Amino acid sequence: MIPYVSAPYEYYHAYDPGQFQMPATHEMQEMYQMYGQNFILNNVDASQLQPILTDNPSISTLVLFKELSGFPNYGNPSGNADILYRGNRGEWTFEVPAFFFIPGLLRAQLYIRAVLDDRAATPVAQYSATITINGRVVHRGPVPLEHGRPFGQPFVNWRTLIFDVPDIRRVNRIVITNTSTGLPDDWIGLDWMEMRFFRR
Repeated sequence: MIPYVSAPYEYYHAYDPGQFQMPATHEMQEMYQMYGQNFILNNVDASQLQPILTDNPSISTLVLFKELSGFPNYGNPSGNADILYRGNRGEWTFEVPAFFFIPGLLRAQLYIRAVLDDRAATPVAQYSATITINGRVVHRGPVPLEHGRPFGQPFVNWRTLIFDVPDIRRVNRIVITNTSTGLPDDWIGLDWMEMRFFRR
């Protein structure tokens, strides 16, 4: 689909913006003679397609963002990230403001920005994790992540993992355990977490 339709008259923009060619069609020449140059200036877009707009009701949302900064490298763009080595367990909490918390009327998702370490000695298939939200497991097993790139620098290939929150509370507890089966110093990096709340 083209964004506009050609105007029914021809004009050009010369070195002097005030100079325009006479409209090409007879009807447009008459309009030009009646209204002068301003007719062209004010009606250049007269034949453009009109916008197609909506004005649906706005939806109230709340986003709780948690920057993770345990280790001073790898994070992007912050430069920092939390790290879980094989066998490590980490815990983070998100507290919903009292004025927004209405039991039964909210739904939520957890976003986790993550990546694997930058040492390719261990195959990606050997990395795994168990993730729970408020005591309920939302993920167990391999993680769909890649080894971080470039080596030893802030990574450019972080991925976002998204999970539905099954049981929303005023204080939500996130627990991640690195259950990888590779080397003891294999790790999973976490750049940031975010909980997004929506009214049902």
